[in-house]
Amino acid sequence: MKALLTVVGVVFVGVVGYKILKKQAPGVIRGVKGAIARTGEKVGLAIDDAKESFYEGYAQA
Repeated sequence: MKALLTVVGVVFVGVVGYKILKKQAPGVIRGVKGAIARTGEKVGLAIDDAKESFYEGYAQA
């Protein structure tokens, strides 16, 4: 029960903090969202490169 209350408290604080940050500095939220999107694209490219390298190595074996 104590762990559940802790999780609920952390989620509540996170939501309230997000709302305050969004109201006070909306540019920060946009910057973070953009950084996350760019990171996701880079991870996707790295996975594609690894997959391509694997297939090239597998085809030669």
